[in-house]
Amino acid sequence: MRFGEGIARLLADYGVDTVFGIPGVHTIEMYRGLRSAGISSHAARHEQGVGFMADAYARQTGRPGVALLVTGPGLLNALTPLAQARHDSIPVLFLAADTHTALAGRRRGPLHDVRDQTAAAAGVADHVWRVTDPAEFPAVLAAAWAAMTTGRPGPAVISLPIDVLELEIPGPFAVEPSPIASAPVDAEAVATATRLLAGATSPAILVGGGARAADIERLAEALDAPVVTTGNAAGVIAPEHPLNVGVLLPFEGAHALLRDADVVLALGTEFSETDVLYTGRALDIGGALIRVDIDPDALHTPHAAAVAVLGDAATVVGMLADATERPAADGAARAAAARAAVTWTAQSQGHAPWVDAIVAAAPRESVVVLDSTQLAYTLHQMVVPVTPTSRIATYGLGTLGAAIPMAVGAAIAEPERPVLAIAGDGGVLFSLTELATAVDLDRCFVVLIWDNRGYGEIRDSFDRAGAQRVDTEITAHDHAAIARGFGAHAVVVDDPDELSDALRTAFSAAGTSVIVAREPLAARA
Repeated sequence: MRFGEGIARLLADYGVDTVFGIPGVHTIEMYRGLRSAGISSHAARHEQGVGFMADAYARQTGRPGVALLVTGPGLLNALTPLAQARHDSIPVLFLAADTHTALAGRRRGPLHDVRDQTAAAAGVADHVWRVTDPAEFPAVLAAAWAAMTTGRPGPAVISLPIDVLELEIPGPFAVEPSPIASAPVDAEAVATATRLLAGATSPAILVGGGARAADIERLAEALDAPVVTTGNAAGVIAPEHPLNVGVLLPFEGAHALLRDADVVLALGTEFSETDVLYTGRALDIGGALIRVDIDPDALHTPHAAAVAVLGDAATVVGMLADATERPAADGAARAAAARAAVTWTAQSQGHAPWVDAIVAAAPRESVVVLDSTQLAYTLHQMVVPVTPTSRIATYGLGTLGAAIPMAVGAAIAEPERPVLAIAGDGGVLFSLTELATAVDLDRCFVVLIWDNRGYGEIRDSFDRAGAQRVDTEITAHDHAAIARGFGAHAVVVDDPDELSDALRTAFSAAGTSVIVAREPLAARA
């Protein structure tokens, strides 16, 4: 068989059954073996969409998302989702065709040639290889797989010259053993943390995306400790649980809770500025800090830990819950006080009826994918998702346009779950072409476009800065007509009641539905 076919067979041996890509002349050899290997493929309309789909697939399944990319512009177009995957520690594998070995770096002008595409990828991802001999590939894939799934997850890129992809190989590859082993949990550090938590009088738990798989509810009940989550950890504890503070780090209640706690247990979080939504207000940890993280570089930055536990958060949380039990005291009351100490802006208060309409109409089991738009920001803070996989909000890297392709990836990962993408009228234009991909799924798929007549958040930022608005008043004029051109059902609504009705209709219908919700002009005054 040819090397490209051998790649597909080996991917199947790793459990890969789905890939994303846009086939091109330089990736035919990779596509040649997909069907015989039992791997399904899904075509996007732009390589940025390919990367976002693979990212969402990984978030929802817990398995690496795999993307096949053509030489040069294919990989370069996907650098933004590659950066997003690194920012949020998501395991995504990019297999990219590369320039013919004899022409690489010689400025001879072959199709799709760039100076050094592995260097371009290395500027974004931590794990990048270029394979020039098929015999190297099993070991490289093993290293990539280990990098994506062991320790702190993240994306990996393997570059494959087109002439190498065409080479004949004797037969299928064998899976190489993983070269990286998980580090054991520091039992002594866990014991120290257990003693500190057992003696605490007002503990609090801060959970980041690195602890999405942990049994946070069990630990919180054992410690009688309120739980604050970052955006990537939203849903790790049931919305109605009395110890759940929610995604409220930007607000005074959560700040006061962490400041006044005598022990703060921080699980799988970087203390990033994105967790406080760029308010510029750093968290003040008043008591002893226990940090638990798979990444040793994250244990003492930006706050030094009194106790640092290196290890997988799910494992450590289980150990702490087994070893620690405090009698219930005032944990629920402290959580309620933190939830109450929130001052919503006038804009958020105006969004609240729209948010209520979404919550009332979207099925509880839905996956809601949020783009960077003002209505989505408000929903993100006001509403706690049912599970960690009930919401995707890529506010770390913060790119516009991720919602529709990520919703497609989520729909492919979990075809039985309803999917709702929420994007702004400006940001949705970054990837509106992926509506065609959504329509091709031939299943219930709902997109809500929040139409505030331009780049609303940027417009407001200009106003807050006292600067004259420049290039913020953009529009596509008629998003609904564009959506119909892609084959989607489309309606325009002007109030929350209409939105609720439109959502119920969309979720009960077959096919792709687009709802354009127009913010009242008075709200933009």
